[in-house]
Amino acid sequence: DGVFPCMAESQQTFNCGETLALDVDEKILLHGTSSDNADAIVREGFDHRTCQNGLYGLGVYFACAACKSHQYTCEHFKGPQHRRLNHACERTLIIARVALGDSYVATGTRKNDRRPPLRSDSSLGTYDSIMVKPGLITGHQNQEQIHQEHVIFDREQAYPCFVVQYRL
Repeated sequence: DGVFPCMAESQQTFNCGETLALDVDEKILLHGTSSDNADAIVREGFDHRTCQNGLYGLGVYFACAACKSHQYTCEHFKGPQHRRLNHACERTLIIARVALGDSYVATGTRKNDRRPPLRSDSSLGTYDSIMVKPGLITGHQNQEQIHQEHVIFDREQAYPCFVVQYRL
């Protein structure tokens, strides 16, 4: 996130015994989901085709900050509008290895995108992922992004390492 260096400092701690691949900007990131979805992710991998909505495209979302991923861990109340609710249900976070590659840095929302945007030289194809940094974001309901987020659109870019379940 840049605010709390915990995840940045712990990258090699959660690497599943394999050094992170720096040439593809591989990171350890968090994904909040339900227990049922976590089982499917462990069996079949992260699948962007199941995404129903998202400010930065119809992809799979990851964050560095547990509080951001926590917003999506309860089946009854999902999303940032419910962040203050501490509904008693089982919560699930997945700690994942994510190959971000060459990330497009978003300055505005990209709600209907199904892939990262084309590079300025379109002969080079699309970017590999989308990164959203904290700060002002055009089209955001609050005009501001609080946490850094990453969006991928290819199931081969992420591997679920650990599933963490907890209750509040």
